[in-house]
Amino acid sequence: MPRPSSFPRGPAIALGLTSSIAIGAVFWSHYSQVRDRTQMREGVERDKMRMKLKRQQKKERAAAEREAEREAQQQ
Repeated sequence: MPRPSSFPRGPAIALGLTSSIAIGAVFWSHYSQVRDRTQMREGVERDKMRMKLKRQQKKERAAAEREAEREAQQQ
């Protein structure tokens, strides 16, 4: 005859299920935070590139305007 377990099955299953869900939630939260941080960093990099491009375009327009003024003055 098998020896009866000193720990009932119902609570053991509940404990195992609860522990699994808690561990899964911790891992999902960590993964989500890492993904969000990566997306935010990519957004910052895009903003930096956009600002750099705007500054470059502004400098080019200013240089073109100065050149146009010089040509107008020489005529």
